[in-house]
Amino acid sequence: MADTGDDLWNRAQALHLDNKFVEAEEIYCTLLEQNHNNAGLLATLGSLYLQVQRHGLAIHFLEGALKQGLGQSDVHTNLGLAYNQSGQRNKAREHFEISISQNPTPEALANYSALFIEAGENKKCVELCERAIKGNNELALAHWNLSLSLLSDGIWERGWDEYDWGLKAIKCREDRKTLDVPIWDGTHGKTVLIYGEQGLGDEIMFTSMLPDILKTNPVVYECHKRLETLFKKSFDIPIYGTRESKEESPWTKDHKIDYRLPIGSLGRFYRRSRESFPGTPYLKADPLPKTKFRVGISWMGGGAKMGRVIKRSIPLPLWKTILNVTNVEFVSLQYTDCKEELDLMDTLGYPVKVMDEYAKNEDYHETARLVASCDLVISVCTSVVHLAGALGVPCWVAAPKWPAWRYQNEGGMPFYKSVRLYRQPEAKAEMWHHVLARIGLDLEDLVNGKAQKVA
Repeated sequence: MADTGDDLWNRAQALHLDNKFVEAEEIYCTLLEQNHNNAGLLATLGSLYLQVQRHGLAIHFLEGALKQGLGQSDVHTNLGLAYNQSGQRNKAREHFEISISQNPTPEALANYSALFIEAGENKKCVELCERAIKGNNELALAHWNLSLSLLSDGIWERGWDEYDWGLKAIKCREDRKTLDVPIWDGTHGKTVLIYGEQGLGDEIMFTSMLPDILKTNPVVYECHKRLETLFKKSFDIPIYGTRESKEESPWTKDHKIDYRLPIGSLGRFYRRSRESFPGTPYLKADPLPKTKFRVGISWMGGGAKMGRVIKRSIPLPLWKTILNVTNVEFVSLQYTDCKEELDLMDTLGYPVKVMDEYAKNEDYHETARLVASCDLVISVCTSVVHLAGALGVPCWVAAPKWPAWRYQNEGGMPFYKSVRLYRQPEAKAEMWHHVLARIGLDLEDLVNGKAQKVA
């Protein structure tokens, strides 16, 4: 006997709840053929597309649900999330405000708060998070967003104390639970498994705290496979590039491990004030040979969220004010496919040297060798900034008006003394011209011997 519509719906819902999105989508689409104006079905399919980060489709179906009269708060919350992820902040804010005016649940308040992190309105974010936490003290997302706002403003103690909630918030931080040992509580003398988390840049940045824990504890370090060689050359401890593995690695049998800790959680122990950041280099790489003043450049940041890619990218043709500076060898530190842009700039008389065997090598130590050979790195907010800072290479960063917390809303970047920030005067794309013009003038002064310091 053929399945009824109710049977198909129940099966799709079960698959959806079990995170079997492809199978659930197929059934939802079958149901949609006969029920193309069904508001509940449109909203459900929109929520699925939001979960799998297909934000355009999420917006299409959620807006369709609204047009069919389904205006409940969770539809507006999901639309707020979808518009926010696609970089459409004003539309996101509109739907979030409708949602919380109808039903200010802790979840809705926490989701809304993320919008203000991106806009640098940290007081508003803190207010929303505290309201959400008052309604549900166990809501991990509210604590996580609160931590990011506090850290952005340099409120280190409370910020780090909230930061570990990211281990409970979906896809925020990774907690490797492959070993049946407790989380490290600061006990001295015991062997601690430290494991990397988040992106390459975050892992490099947090590795600055390894020397602190090594003063009191033996450490085994599990890192990203691309960082294994670089870290082995920089730290005299057991290092394994297996953190992406879902299984317990064979090397765990070779060590008596007493505790485990994700590397970002070291901040709670060692970076509780601005003064506690040494900012000194901690990674090592043998520089590649060069024949003239070398400047490495990176102009496009990565990331899953479209809005963040836009904030972290400046089209290469806008870099002419920098590339105009003579007596400089410009080399690409860009890891994305950018051949068309480079070919265009070469045609226009602005050559940027590409050293694929280093800049795009899967072993990040080779990238580090290229960065170490640079007299200066000029970059948008991306992992190469952390690499340069960790190596002690001077790095000038074209930063948005409101960058991620690592770059701080005021002052410089505390993790690295060799990094200088050039902020947008306003949070508008056209303001990049002002930023690049300032960098170009400073580079010309540096090359001509008029500047005393690089960073």
